Amino acid sequence: MAGRGETVKAENAEAEAIITRIEHKSRKIESLLKQGRPVEALKTVLEGSPPKTRDERCKSANWIVVHRALMAIKDVDALFSALDPEYYDILMKSVLLFLFPI
Repeated sequence: MAGRGETVKAENAEAEAIITRIEHKSRKIESLLKQGRPVEALKTVLEGSPPKTRDERCKSANWIVVHRALMAIKDVDALFSALDPEYYDILMKSVLLFLFPI
């Protein structure tokens, strides 16, 4: 049976892996934003979001990337007409989890 120390190490390793994926996604988002493709950037950031973890570092890092992509959107109406319905749900979950953490 795994001890508490091993469980904490496993949770930390999982959190670090999630943060690494978020950092990679952040670089991709910045590239899309520099190319003037904010809707694609938002879609990219929403894929696999929100991270399935209770680690606050992961949630915070993910929200920073979502927020960055959202702030680059200049035409919200065009954004919502361009997004598939599945992305609405993910976006709302991301916003609500940031505003009302579990």
